[in-house]
Amino acid sequence: MILKTEVLGAVLIAQFNHANAKNPMSLELENAIRAVCNETEHNPAIKALVLTGGNDRSFCAGGDFNEVAQLSERVAVEAFIDRLIDFYCTILNVTKPIVAAIGGHTVGIGFQVALCCDWRIGSPETKLLMWELKHGLACTLGGHMLERIVGRAAMSDIIYGCEAIPVSWATDHKLLHEVFDSRILVKRAMTRAQMLGEFPEITFRRTKESLNRSLVAGLREIAIEAKEAHVAGFESRAAEKHFKNVLGD
Repeated sequence: MILKTEVLGAVLIAQFNHANAKNPMSLELENAIRAVCNETEHNPAIKALVLTGGNDRSFCAGGDFNEVAQLSERVAVEAFIDRLIDFYCTILNVTKPIVAAIGGHTVGIGFQVALCCDWRIGSPETKLLMWELKHGLACTLGGHMLERIVGRAAMSDIIYGCEAIPVSWATDHKLLHEVFDSRILVKRAMTRAQMLGEFPEITFRRTKESLNRSLVAGLREIAIEAKEAHVAGFESRAAEKHFKNVLGD
C-alpha cells in the first residue's frame, strides 16, 4: 500500500508508504495523494488533512528517479511538468486545512508538496533541500513557489545555495511553523490539524481560497517557461550523471 490512511476524529492522516524509506514521489504515490485530497475536500466528515512520511521515515526525497530518468522526449517532459503543476494545484485547491508533518529528507518535489500545505511541522532532523540546479535539473516551479512564500532573497539562498536549510533558518522564515521531537511529529501535526479543522468552515474556506488563488494562477502562468527550461535540461543530458549515481548504474 503506497499510502496508509487513518481517520482520527475529523482528521484524515495520510502517511506516504513507498518501499523506499525516503518516500520518492512516484506516479503511484502522487495519484494516491490526489485521491486523498479529493476525499478530504468532498467528505463532510473530514475537517482537516495531515500529509506525512511518518515519524521515522523521510517526508519525500524528491521525484522517483526510476521514473524521472526515463524522461527524454519533449512530449514526455512537457506532460510531466503539466502533471506536476496540476498535482500541486490539486493540493492547493483543497479548501480545508492541510498540515505537513515533515521528517527526514524533504527534497525537490517533496519540498514543493510541503509548500502547498497550510502548516508545516518539522523535527531537528528535518532536511529541507532544493538542490536541482546543482545536479542539472531546472528549478522553475520550486523557485516560483519559494519566491511567493518567503521572498526573492530567501528563495535565492535556497535554490542557488543547493544545501540543506538549517532548521533554525527554516523556522525564522516560516518554512517550518513548528519543530518537535521526531518521535511525536505526526501526533503534533494531528493536534494542529484538529485545531485548524475546528475553525468556522466558511470563513476558513473563503480565506484559503483567496490566499492560494494567486499561487495557483502563477503556477499555471509559468507552465510554458517551466516546460522549456526542463526540456532544455533533459536535452543537454545535464542530469544524466546524477541519475546514474542515484540509481547505481
